[in-house]
Amino acid sequence: MSKITSFVDNVGRVIVGQTTDSKSKQYLEIKEPAVVNVQVNQQNGQISVQLLPFIFREFIKEDVREEGVVWKFNRDTVVTSDNLELEDAIITQYENIFKQPVANATPIPPPAPEKAPEPEVVKLFDE
Repeated sequence: MSKITSFVDNVGRVIVGQTTDSKSKQYLEIKEPAVVNVQVNQQNGQISVQLLPFIFREFIKEDVREEGVVWKFNRDTVVTSDNLELEDAIITQYENIFKQPVANATPIPPPAPEKAPEPEVVKLFDE
């Protein structure tokens, strides 16, 4: 796996992903980006961090999914750090997201329910 980096995009999301070997001066090319999702437990104030794929793998055709999707972020609209080193726990969580095989993306419909018999009609008023 390539070097995993993090940056802040133009809407303030923290993104984690693999850098590519691209030498583009206009774009920061990131393979398999994930968004950092922070949740605060209202009862005790503890913070939990979760990584969510930028786009869920189930939405991507299988042959492209295996290669990994590369996204281009405009360098003029992102904030990067030259000396950021991510904790091993975050890197492991990131790797686990994209290593897992995706089950059949097409959901299998449940079996059709057996047709219930029509209920008996009860006349409440004489016609």
